[in-house]
Amino acid sequence: MTNRKATHQQNSVLNGVKETMPELQKSVKLTQQAALIGFDWPTIDPVFAKMQEELQELKEAIATGDREKIKDELGDVLFVCTNLARHLQQDPQQALKHANQKFERRFRAVESAAKQQKPQLSQYELDFLDNLWDKVKILE
Repeated sequence: MTNRKATHQQNSVLNGVKETMPELQKSVKLTQQAALIGFDWPTIDPVFAKMQEELQELKEAIATGDREKIKDELGDVLFVCTNLARHLQQDPQQALKHANQKFERRFRAVESAAKQQKPQLSQYELDFLDNLWDKVKILE
């Protein structure tokens, strides 16, 4: 008798997804492969709906304080984000790199402005920093 689980694994469209891939790429590849047999949303709207669902589940997990459940739900949110990137024909790794660079550039400008305006402080009120952040964004 054939092991049913082994047979399913041997014939899966997911078999081409390498375990060693970076996780962002891997999640895109998993959804690409699943789409080959029709497991995909036809438009982007259901992806946004799924994202809202997963965010709600994350909020609920946070309310429980269960770190494993939080990790599980946060992973689901990130997975949906990579699926959104695929639907938008964007590389999530490149999008995240761009976001990191933008954050760093803006934060450095905020930090510099904060030090110029209040040089006696080493830590600032969030409202003050948010105000500077908004100004930096407008200048870009």
